[in-house]
Amino acid sequence: MRILKILVGCAVALGLGNAAIAQDDKDEEKDKDKPALSSSTFNAFQLRNIGPAFMSGRIGDIAIVQDDPATWYVGVASGGVWKTENAGTTWKSTFEGRGAYSIGTVALDPNDPNRVYVGTGENNGGRHIGY
Repeated sequence: MRILKILVGCAVALGLGNAAIAQDDKDEEKDKDKPALSSSTFNAFQLRNIGPAFMSGRIGDIAIVQDDPATWYVGVASGGVWKTENAGTTWKSTFEGRGAYSIGTVALDPNDPNRVYVGTGENNGGRHIGY
């Protein structure tokens, strides 16, 4: 009796396994007609501004607040000073309307991290660029 139960169980398992494989084959046939990528593939993605990369590409200097490592000040050689408070996810320009655009160095006051010292211009290969 026990052998009969085992044989019936194996037969059922093999039968269900074949049905599952046959189902997978049908799904694969349907998927072959669909393109690998379509507009619905990218529906979850949203475009967003990622910061100074749109303005320029050369970073002159970076200063990170010691007590808050998610807060950075970045001096861009051809795009001013930018600040992030979330480790680079979003950026805000903090040097708009100033008389200089080229930033060579950024430093934070050790007693007040909200006070930022900025050195304008860029020392590039021994010659001064910008103002």
